[in-house]
Amino acid sequence: MNDHYLPRGTTFTRMAIAKALAESPIEQHNFAANRWGSHSTVADILAKTAVGGNDGASAPEIADSWNMILEFLELVRANTILGKLEGLRLVPVQTPYCAVSTGATAYWTQAGRATPVSRQAFSRETMESLKVACLCVFDKKLAASLDPKAEALIRNDMVRSVAELSDLTFIGRDNGGIPGRMPASATAGATSIAATTDFADDIGNAIDSFQGDLATASWVLHPKLAAKLGLRAGGRGAAADLGARGGSLAGLPAIVSTACSQDSDGHTITLLDAGSICHVDEGAEIFRSTQASVEMDTTPTGDTITPTAASTAMVSLFQTDSVGMIVSRAINWKVARPGSVICITGADYTVA
Repeated sequence: MNDHYLPRGTTFTRMAIAKALAESPIEQHNFAANRWGSHSTVADILAKTAVGGNDGASAPEIADSWNMILEFLELVRANTILGKLEGLRLVPVQTPYCAVSTGATAYWTQAGRATPVSRQAFSRETMESLKVACLCVFDKKLAASLDPKAEALIRNDMVRSVAELSDLTFIGRDNGGIPGRMPASATAGATSIAATTDFADDIGNAIDSFQGDLATASWVLHPKLAAKLGLRAGGRGAAADLGARGGSLAGLPAIVSTACSQDSDGHTITLLDAGSICHVDEGAEIFRSTQASVEMDTTPTGDTITPTAASTAMVSLFQTDSVGMIVSRAINWKVARPGSVICITGADYTVA
């Protein structure tokens, strides 16, 4: 079977299905070979795992494994704010890099007079790899289905869940981060500008306060607000080609995400410089279980570090003939330049 014509991310999904329905690496390989062919990419990758991991793996086998992960991550990135930003500063894990702690200042000077010194302060920092993990519970009948729609459903659910959490963590203004566990959002501690009733004035004020590089800057806002602004912008003197799927605003890309805050006080519009955001992306992994009991709660209480009992919403995967899949993505980010993120808060603009 020629895997080159499969939808992107299918091999990663098939790997998850093989791990869901078979116990040992050898059984997983046999399952993949019988279902998708002995020469399918997923069967080739699992064949090497079945005989002792990647030790001695050939270059093509290693490439297939990485391509499988990269295809899945491409789908995730395409659905995230980070994946749509242009000019992100990629940095290696645990490798020192320079971050600007105080930016340069410009001065007017007179001919023949000395130019004042502009002092920039730099800090030497490193970034570790943190993990976004999604626990999905599937009925085994769904995973075992030969219908291509079942594969697509599993793939899309894994992509959606990882992408949603990534966006909520990245753009949520209330996320101050947890050391060693979760990065702070790009908007945490950012300069805020209270919205007025004049959309064009607010956009101009945000640009005036912005200290990042407009060449790598983008707006981030909720799709509902983008749609409303697109309808009103032309008549209000704002340079915008904007809609529910994004577009441009004041000549800068506008990215939309439902993770952007919206409440009774209005929306948040964020202007950020992608070139000032250091970013780590280390790939993805799959883990499975059919024997565990899962705490079916979005805010689980179970904790082994500080021993804490789980809630009463416990479901046995064995008893319900289900499989639990954890898709884990290693990622981190940090804003490396002050003033490179500006938030317009309380944006409404419901009055034309």
